[in-house]
Amino acid sequence: MRSLTKRRDFELVFKEGVSSASKYLVMYAKPNELSFNRLGLSVSKKVGKAVTRNRIKRLLREAMRKPLQGVTLNYDFIIVARRSSVEGKLDDFIQDIKRFLSKLYCEKNSYITDKTI
Repeated sequence: MRSLTKRRDFELVFKEGVSSASKYLVMYAKPNELSFNRLGLSVSKKVGKAVTRNRIKRLLREAMRKPLQGVTLNYDFIIVARRSSVEGKLDDFIQDIKRFLSKLYCEKNSYITDKTI
């Protein structure tokens, strides 16, 4: 998985992508035309000091890597950490991300079946 770095790419995902919120995270996703997934992270200073924010980013990267291991959806993902994410553990993040990915997968398949009918 590669990083989503450009402001324009973030804005497109926020504007045109689908979103889902949980206790710890707000997640956005939008299909891209690339042959790989990209991940953008947003952890505000409101979450904590630099050490805390970097820890959360490491946990989020790992939480995103595990469910997508060996799977390429060709999506741009953005994960925004909420203040409560300081209390979250890796398993909590993985569970939230899996729930979002299953929702995304269902929407993607229903969109494909609607177009084929």
